[in-house]
Amino acid sequence: MPSKTGQAGPDQPLTKFTRRHLLGALAGITATCALPTRSGANLTSLPPALPPSSAMQAAGLHAAPAAWFSLIKRHPELDPAPHPFAPITLTPEREVQLTLVHQRVNRLIRFRPDGPDRWRLAESEGDCEDYAIRKLHTLCKDYGWPRSALTLAACHIESGLGHAVLLVHSDKGVYALDNRRRRVEPWRHLPYRWIAREDPGAPFGLWRKLKVT
Repeated sequence: MPSKTGQAGPDQPLTKFTRRHLLGALAGITATCALPTRSGANLTSLPPALPPSSAMQAAGLHAAPAAWFSLIKRHPELDPAPHPFAPITLTPEREVQLTLVHQRVNRLIRFRPDGPDRWRLAESEGDCEDYAIRKLHTLCKDYGWPRSALTLAACHIESGLGHAVLLVHSDKGVYALDNRRRRVEPWRHLPYRWIAREDPGAPFGLWRKLKVT
């Protein structure tokens, strides 16, 4: 599990939006994001379609981090147990939502290590898992994404340090929302050693090992 590295959205479903409405929403959200970071981007036009990805194979059961249990106790709405794992159909509208949430959270949160035992719903600062948790919360609460298609995941970056990202499981493959990257990326584009992810629908807070070949 990670050893530390280093809301937006209308209630109305984006599927009802026209292209003009999408562009207007993008411009409005961009105007509210004042904190400059390397992940900032001027989303005044629709982002390009996500490149194809692939599935990520899960293996045996894996213990969840102790800090994850504390997070779920404080925020039971984030508990994946009631939602059996099911990839989502990734429409163009949902791709836009992913980019909006990913880049906005990367801008609004300032990176600050907070120790190995604090997983929280960050408001203005935090480290890798705090970015991932905020993105998870925003997608589910503000955009109505199913918890069954979103998993927090643990990995090691190139230096060997622990890291956490949010994974999106879709009919086009698995994508990573990583605070170290500007864009939503196919998981194989990241040079990480994958360890485990949440297992939606599993009892007792168990995670799944990730089998990468």
